[in-house]
Amino acid sequence: MKHTILTIIGVIIITFLGGCEKLGSQLCGGSDPINELPWLKQEINRLSASPNCNSISRSTYKEQTVYIFTNCEPNVNSIPFLYNCDGVKLELTPSDYQALNFTGSIELIWKSN
Repeated sequence: MKHTILTIIGVIIITFLGGCEKLGSQLCGGSDPINELPWLKQEINRLSASPNCNSISRSTYKEQTVYIFTNCEPNVNSIPFLYNCDGVKLELTPSDYQALNFTGSIELIWKSN
């Protein structure tokens, strides 16, 4: 009985771990978007030269992978910029921003020091 329970727990853990890996690899940029997407690497190099705090995250918005560029300065109130997989900035209206709803988890890809 103990062996059966341990086997079931092991199968559940492997299933969950395998599911997480698949999710990341299914998104645009795969499991290593910084090296898979030249435009993203170029943007990171550009932002690295800035003295401001910036971050880039990845999620799903309206059934597409998006990269979310945000200013992470604690005293700055700004809106995020969203880019699609090809590095094209999405043009969002003020009402789009008010109803901004990511359907996937938000994964931090990069943050400046």
